[in-house]
Amino acid sequence: MGKSFQLICLILCLSLGAHAQGSGISWKKISQISLKDLSGKTVQINGQKPTVFIMFSPECPLCRNYVPVLTDLQKSHPEIAFYAVFPGKAYAVDELKRFHKDYKPGFTLLLDQDKKLSRHLGATTTPESIFINELGIVVYRGLIDNWPSSLGQKRKVITDKYLASAILQSGLNRPVITKQTKPVGCLINDL
Repeated sequence: MGKSFQLICLILCLSLGAHAQGSGISWKKISQISLKDLSGKTVQINGQKPTVFIMFSPECPLCRNYVPVLTDLQKSHPEIAFYAVFPGKAYAVDELKRFHKDYKPGFTLLLDQDKKLSRHLGATTTPESIFINELGIVVYRGLIDNWPSSLGQKRKVITDKYLASAILQSGLNRPVITKQTKPVGCLINDL
């Protein structure tokens, strides 16, 4: 084979591999977005390790019910940062404090009042999980698991734990089988 043919094959393989890994998110842009924590302090996220963002709403029953599941997942994977992001001006730090007091999540709660992070991530729904590796590649996005079958409808038995599976497969350096599902919940409002 000629060198030019080998070069073309190498370029094609590299571009297909990059496409197969998923879409990218700019950690640099995320690090420039100001969010507020429970104390009202401004924080930025640096992306130095794999991160799961979960879009949350304090009045969403699904979000409330997923707190123990996500807390257990965070405890099982301390190498991954977990953030519940509350998008929009409809929420205040006091609501995050009440949510924390009432539900005791084992992960960080952040307020995204200007929805800059939510827009950058392409988030549309609460709850919606977005798992990004340290390179900025979206490993998985969508449902936490298949418990909600549609808005207001829940399965009796959870058969697919999408987020947990993506974390496990990624940690084992295996391809993630399910890269995206359509989230079920309330649309992120414009407030």
